[in-house]
Parts: sequence; C-alpha cells; structure tokens
Amino acid sequence: MTRIQSDEMQDPPEDGGRPRYSGETIRPATGESYGWHSHGFGQLISAASGSMYVGTPDRVLLLSPAMAVWIPPDVDHWMRYGSNNEMLYVDVNRTESARLGGDCRIVAMTPLLAALISATMPENANGRADGHRQAIDDLLLHELVAAREVPLSVAMPEDRRIASVAQAALDDPGRIASVDEWLAAAPASRKTAERLFAAETGMPPSRWLRQVRILHAVSRLAAGEKVASVALDMGYESPSAFSYMFRQALGISPRGLVGPVAARNARRKAQFQT
Repeated sequence: MTRIQSDEMQDPPEDGGRPRYSGETIRPATGESYGWHSHGFGQLISAASGSMYVGTPDRVLLLSPAMAVWIPPDVDHWMRYGSNNEMLYVDVNRTESARLGGDCRIVAMTPLLAALISATMPENANGRADGHRQAIDDLLLHELVAAREVPLSVAMPEDRRIASVAQAALDDPGRIASVDEWLAAAPASRKTAERLFAAETGMPPSRWLRQVRILHAVSRLAAGEKVASVALDMGYESPSAFSYMFRQALGISPRGLVGPVAARNARRKAQFQT
C-alpha cells in the first residue's frame, strides 16, 4: 500500500488542482501499521469493515464501521489496522479542509454520510457533470460539519512513570485483571500514578482503563466477533452488563454498532451477485 507519505514526501501547501474530495478503497492486511507521518491534504476515513487506530501527538482514536475519522492536513499521526479491513479514504484539499476544522475527531456515521463518502469513489464519481459533483461536495461538507462527535478516543500520558503501563493497556486491556495489578507495574507509587493520570489525561486510572477497554471492544466487534465473547474477555459477568456499560459510554448498544455493518455488507454482497 503506497498512500502513506513521509514528512519528506508531503504535498506542497497549495492544492495544485486537487479536487475538494477524492476517494479510493483500500484493503490493508491484518495488523498493518505505519509510523509517524503527515500529509499536505486532509483525510476523511471510514470503514466498510474492520477497524483502525489513529495516534496523534496527544490522543489515540479508533475508527470503526459506525464512525468516520477526520485528520486535518499537516497533523502528525500513526496508524494501525485491525482485521477484516476495507477502508474508504477520501483525500480533502487544503481549502476544503479549512472548513472542516483543525482537530482530529471521530464522528458518527449516518446513511447519508455513508452514501456521500461512497459517491467520492472513482467508480461512482466519474462521469458526473461539474454542477452535479459540486452539489454532492457541498452536501458532504454540510453533513460533516453537522456530524455528531463520538468519544472513541483516549488521551495518552507522556510521563515515563505511567507511559509504559498506559501503552500495555492500549495493546491488550483484556490481560489486565484489576486496576491494582495494572498500576503495580508502574515505576511509581499508586498515589503518584493516580495523580499523573489525572493531570495528563483528565481521568483517574480506572476511568481511563475503561475507555481503553471500550476502544478495544469496538475494534473486536468491528472485526466480526460475537458480543458475548467480547464481553467475557473484557471481564464482564454477562453480555447484558457489558451492553449497559457500552450504551452508557457511547449512546449505542453493541448490536446497534455491528447491525448496520452487517446489513451494509449483505447489500454489497447482493450487488456483486447480480
């Protein structure tokens, strides 16, 4: 896959004739990753299936099929893909990017937003008259500006006394049996670790760990795993307890997250068979 540009390969600041929105579909391998890099254009990314972590200098965001992620131009970031991936990338020129804001964010996917993103793909965009294309671009801009933000991100601490335990939790939160056991691995006292987490992430360690578990659970659900299996591996006594926590945190049930994805995949499968 060749779309990632290093800092030495960035586009020039001007748009250079780049369209407002230009899409393509990619299918990254499971676990494929890219280190720190940036682009001279914005990126809007949605997932037809699978998931992806996007790291910025101060946060880690999770992309799943029920969401879309916005990455402005010139923002340093890294990427790590989950499994069963089909990603829709939309490059956004600098002029249009300025209208979408300078902060990375995760927004809720809607049927209209999904259709507008699909309309930027070459197989759907080619052959449209200029006025038709402009109307679609205008509507996509309005839909993105109005999109509801979703709290699928977590601040990463930088202090070395807690950075290593934070990274371990992000890599595999299912291995952490308790907050006490997790923080015991930090080269700091429990009181110091709690103070550092609050200062650097705005959350106590227990709440931060819960947010990381949510991100991990969403990634696994997006890969097609069963709700019951994910719930038990995350340490919940029952799928209903897990679903309650999930809804409280994200405003949507686990089945509400994966249901539209399954329906979309079924529609796409039917299209290929006709």
